[in-house]
Amino acid sequence: MRRLVFLLVAIIFSLHNNAFALEYQNAQVKQDGNYLVFYYDLIGNPNQEAVVGIEIKTPDGKIYTTRNLHLQGDIGLVNVGNNKRIYWDVFKDFPKGLPANSKWSLLVRPTHYTNALGMKFVYIPGGCFMMGANPNDKLARKDEKPQHKVCLSGYFIGQYEVTNKQFWMFDPKHDSGSSKLYTLDKPNQPVVNVSWDEVQQYIKWLIAKTGEVYRLPTEAEWEYAARAGLKRDTYWTNPKDACKYANVYDETAYNKLNKYKVSKKHFPCKDGYVGTAPVGSFLPNNFGLYDMLGNAAEWCYDTYYNKAYKYMNNKKDPVYITPYILVKVVRGGNWFNAFEDNRLSARSNYLPGLREEFIGFRLVLEP
Repeated sequence: MRRLVFLLVAIIFSLHNNAFALEYQNAQVKQDGNYLVFYYDLIGNPNQEAVVGIEIKTPDGKIYTTRNLHLQGDIGLVNVGNNKRIYWDVFKDFPKGLPANSKWSLLVRPTHYTNALGMKFVYIPGGCFMMGANPNDKLARKDEKPQHKVCLSGYFIGQYEVTNKQFWMFDPKHDSGSSKLYTLDKPNQPVVNVSWDEVQQYIKWLIAKTGEVYRLPTEAEWEYAARAGLKRDTYWTNPKDACKYANVYDETAYNKLNKYKVSKKHFPCKDGYVGTAPVGSFLPNNFGLYDMLGNAAEWCYDTYYNKAYKYMNNKKDPVYITPYILVKVVRGGNWFNAFEDNRLSARSNYLPGLREEFIGFRLVLEP
């Protein structure tokens, strides 16, 4: 049996947002063979669930989260109760042992979590789904096929798109844009005219500010969260109902912008907005997420490749990254587009340094 010489590292147990009546007690860490075992009691209201995770920071500045570690037991979505245990097969992650002076955190969050800056996140339990266009979808493009099975670990995703107000905390001079016909720069509108590269700088700032691990969603995470169990490709069955669910290229926008030949097609309804709408202005999906379709399109983490789906079937937590392709995935349609783009499987792509007045983002928080 190998000796876990790193048991003397600092152990930090962190509780986030205890306003939700969640707390842990009697936290301990013990060695059991090649495993480290985290013991804790999870205290809260009857039948309440918490999202429990592990975070490790090594002296070289690297951060390892639940997704990156070989963990089992009472991890992820956990009911309140006593005698909880998390087993970590340490040597699978650190064959030479965990570096000295590493810091550990046990993270306990409610399923609906608000960070220190007021950004709201919803926990999406892990699961499997069929990603890509339904074979019967007449609007589907080739890059949305083949439909394939994907399985995901649980993760937090932003309940809303990141707003101008939230981005101004990082860059007070940012201007999402405006014109005589519409404005995109009010505090509660989604931030747009922000490149993928600039989003990475925002994420670095946010991690430093909060001590939490954020990133863009992978394309698979985005679609799983957007579908929320839905198998058809839009939240509506009749295009006349689209404006209940999303800010799309509707009669409102068409009447103002048609002379600019934005599109010959528009949804046969009125959502009341020419440009972006304040986040959360329309109905949420079954996960309680807003504006997954319409409003601002959203940057994803992946590199775009039109044949990527051929390599993703039956994958766990898939992400397509290659240094040989520059463009990044954009999902979700937007206020500027009509039918083909405002669909749950629709994919588009842009260069990472590009800014557009219809592209914004939402974030994933590692549990």
